Amino acid sequence: MPEKGGFMRGLRIGRIGLFLSLTFALSWGFDGLLAVTIGHSAYLDRGLSPLGMFFPAFVAIVLQCFVFKDSSIHFRTYRGKPRWILYAFLLLTVIYAVVALVGVCVQGQSAVFRGVGNLLLTLWTLLVISIVGQSSKAELERSGLRLGDVDRGVKLILGVIVFFMLQAGLNLLLGLGEFQGQVQQVYGIPISAGIRPLALIVAFGLAVTGIPLSGLALVFGEEYGWRGFLQNELSPLGKRRTALIVGLIWGLWHFPIIMSGVHTYPSTILGLGLGLVFFGLWGIIQSYAVYRTGSIWVAAFLHGVVNSVYAFMLDYIVRPDDMLLSFGLGIFGLLCLALVVLFVMRDSIWDAELAE
Repeated sequence: MPEKGGFMRGLRIGRIGLFLSLTFALSWGFDGLLAVTIGHSAYLDRGLSPLGMFFPAFVAIVLQCFVFKDSSIHFRTYRGKPRWILYAFLLLTVIYAVVALVGVCVQGQSAVFRGVGNLLLTLWTLLVISIVGQSSKAELERSGLRLGDVDRGVKLILGVIVFFMLQAGLNLLLGLGEFQGQVQQVYGIPISAGIRPLALIVAFGLAVTGIPLSGLALVFGEEYGWRGFLQNELSPLGKRRTALIVGLIWGLWHFPIIMSGVHTYPSTILGLGLGLVFFGLWGIIQSYAVYRTGSIWVAAFLHGVVNSVYAFMLDYIVRPDDMLLSFGLGIFGLLCLALVVLFVMRDSIWDAELAE
């Protein structure tokens, strides 16, 4: 814990500032490019995932592997197999950036862009599975890519799934939204009324497993940068304070997406404020996942589950009539989330010393 009167003691301000400057410059720079060209909605219609999600990990890896010579994964001193996961992520980001820039310039061809994007993400995920399986615990530990407490991670993920199921149930129970179950398509595949219940069950299974796994590179891009590098750099402040600061920075980083109108919250001052509250609160949950399991992979998969399960609930269970006055990510949901955070913050892990 930081000494009394020494709030900034032990922080490497230069490293933190460099990471934040580069990450925000790349992410907000691309968001700005979209704003003055085709717009975020048209970009997503191309079938491409948000490029900005790659940048936090991209910057963190570049700095640790090639700039900070005392880093445990600097290319001159680290030869463990997991380094290929990191180097492959750098290559993935560069290639995906090229594809994204082409997508900005070329109209149509959404099926092509979606196929190329999904292929790139899948290849990286397969590489991760292969290298993790071949690497020792010591190699994974040094690279910050250890698997950690997987059993506890599964419990956390199940808890998150239950949370969003309850939020959807409360919206239905209190008449805050319309039931979406009579859909004609599930994930773009036409279905008949007779197999609709089975199709929704299968789709839900994909939402909690296959979709988060297929998009692992995207959420790794955020979690390795925010809950990996930045969280470690801010650790002298203490775990609780660090988790809150990282979460608020994470929320601020999302401002251009919220202002673009493609996020859950409206592109208004109120929307920005609610977004900051959500990411601040949920950032604590993500940090808790890392502290409790010792794994960035758990946090990344958890992040993917949140994205996919929430989207599933909106598309196939209940879509609130008012996205603000509802459970889930609305104001009522944020109050529920705040209660969960208060409960989580009582865990003794927040007072335990960080592992060296």
